[in-house]
Amino acid sequence: MEATGRLTARLTAALQRDASGLLAPLTTPLPYTLTPRRLPSLEPVPLDPPPSGAPRRAVVTALLIPPAATGSCAPNGGGDSVDPHALECQVLLIERAAHGTHGGQVALPGGEVEGSETPMETAIRELREELGIDARDPEHHIQFVGGLDPAFVPASGFMVEVLVAITPTSPLLKPDEREVAATLGAALGLFDPRQPLPEIDAVERGVPLRYGYIPVPGERRVWGLTARLLCELAARCTEI
Repeated sequence: MEATGRLTARLTAALQRDASGLLAPLTTPLPYTLTPRRLPSLEPVPLDPPPSGAPRRAVVTALLIPPAATGSCAPNGGGDSVDPHALECQVLLIERAAHGTHGGQVALPGGEVEGSETPMETAIRELREELGIDARDPEHHIQFVGGLDPAFVPASGFMVEVLVAITPTSPLLKPDEREVAATLGAALGLFDPRQPLPEIDAVERGVPLRYGYIPVPGERRVWGLTARLLCELAARCTEI
């Protein structure tokens, strides 16, 4: 697990915050097309929370699985002779069950903060409930290395925080079919914001939109908040 340890240290450094709690400015800007635009005016969808009232809070986890992870299907799966780059890691994604505001969308596992939970407690609970992963089990060696700034989701009114974690083993998944229709892995490098993004015109929840998206395995597409957050994470990893 030496290679994973080195990668963990680099990820931790990439997500380090300063004395004021701020992440370093991005050196690679995110594509403007990641922001959905209303058709036919192409007016960007507002991404700021409303000025009054506190939005509900949610936490999602970007769980990275290195190519050297035990059980990985990558060519070097299970090996420790390579020094992988973060963009070579697979990020664990779910396709949400058909019901609900974000039904059928590809997303990061996670959900609403309950009661007085900390973000870490929410992330651990949601991984267990949605995918059957016990992040507290030392056998999994799941390590949380940092997080991104919260971002607002206009469609559901949530302020969503991303925690980033890494594991040296491919976890055994037991998805809850009531919440998860499918699971998939996608290389973090697919979200490198330096790459051009395809765009699509689509009607989402009755609203005609044009937006950029990232194609992922299974002829699925990642767009909206999930795409923006993963592109930011990839941007922060490009130089480590």
